[in-house]
Amino acid sequence: MSLAEMMTGARPTETGFTLDVPESWKQGRTVYGGLSAALCLHGALPHAGGRPLRSAQISFVGPSEGEVEVTAEKLREGRTACSVRSRLTSQAGIGLETVFTFCGERESALSLDPAPMPERATAPSAESELLTFPDGAPGFTRNFDFIWAGGGIPFLNSGKAVVRMWARHKDSASRDHPLSLMCLGDVLPPALTPMLSKPTPLSSMTWMMDLLTDAPETRDGWWLLECRADHVRGGLSTQDMTIWNTDGACVAKGRQMVTVFA
Repeated sequence: MSLAEMMTGARPTETGFTLDVPESWKQGRTVYGGLSAALCLHGALPHAGGRPLRSAQISFVGPSEGEVEVTAEKLREGRTACSVRSRLTSQAGIGLETVFTFCGERESALSLDPAPMPERATAPSAESELLTFPDGAPGFTRNFDFIWAGGGIPFLNSGKAVVRMWARHKDSASRDHPLSLMCLGDVLPPALTPMLSKPTPLSSMTWMMDLLTDAPETRDGWWLLECRADHVRGGLSTQDMTIWNTDGACVAKGRQMVTVFA
C-alpha cells in the first residue's frame, strides 16, 4: 500500500485522526520513522494557516504498532510563523513527540547558499540501476526506489561513516503528496552502518529537519539524500543530513541522533 493510498484511510477525530498502518510500512516492531513523522505532520497541517513547513523537531519516544492516533495543537501563531505540537500514540504508548514550525520566505538583504550537490552524484536517468536490498532488510524499504550515489556500503565494515543515495516513492501518486518529502527524509540507513560488519540493532532517537525553500521540487520524484556521521561513541552516533533535488539545489538540512547496540 502506497503513502497516498494509506492516507485515504485516515479517520478524523476532534483533535486529529486515527489510522491503521499496514505491515508493509514497519521497521522491525515499529512503524518506519519517516512515515511516523509524516503522520504527525499531517495532523499539524490544519493548524498551519496555509504557511509552508520550515522546521521539524522529532523525538522518537517508543515503538508504534497497530492502530495509531495523532493529536495536534497550535502552540503559538505570530505574524509570520506558527508552531504546532503533534503526538503519535498507539497501543504501545507514546511513539513520537513533534514540534513543527511553519513560516514562509520574506524579503531580506542577506543571502548565503548551502553546500552544492556532490559533483559525481549525477541525477538518475532511465538507464540508472535500482538497488536491490537483500532478504532481511526492513519491510518499509520496498515502498521506495533507491540508486546508489557514493559513500560507504552498510554492514561491510568499509569505514566510511557516510551514506548517499537517490531515493523516491515507488508509487507515482505518492511522489507529489504533501507528506512525500517528510516521509522520505529518514529513509537512508544511518551513516554509521558502513562501520559495521553485519546487520546490528539500531534506532533513531531524535531527528530535526529544516526546509530551505517554501515548495521543494524535483524531477520524477527523485531526491539525493546524504547522511554523514560526525561522532560515534558509547553506543550513540550523531549525524548531519542533507537533501538535494535533481537540479543540484539543496532543499533541506537535518540532524539526527542514533543509538546502536554494538
